[in-house]
Amino acid sequence: MYKILENGVQRLSDMACIPEAEGNTDWQEYKKWLAEGGVPDPEFTQAELDQQAAAEAERLQMIQGISDNLPSWAQVRTAVINAFPDPAQQNIMLKQAQVVYWLAKNSAE
Repeated sequence: MYKILENGVQRLSDMACIPEAEGNTDWQEYKKWLAEGGVPDPEFTQAELDQQAAAEAERLQMIQGISDNLPSWAQVRTAVINAFPDPAQQNIMLKQAQVVYWLAKNSAE
């Protein structure tokens, strides 16, 4: 028996990953098995797909929570300027703060 993978199949008897390569004897054996009526298992079971979807929904919810609770860029900029009165320090810290802010917000403001 085999299981579909992104770039080939996995032989379940020994867990060998077999790439989709015509010159590969294991791949030829797999194609023969298919021709004889073999049906490979899907890459992911429904339970695995459900688990992946739940994890992605949780991740998106966390990102939204972070984004919803971020102060505005104007507030961040003011805080940095107040914390670093030296213009050279302000410039460096504003650039760093802007990168972090954009990464957290997932967009430029």
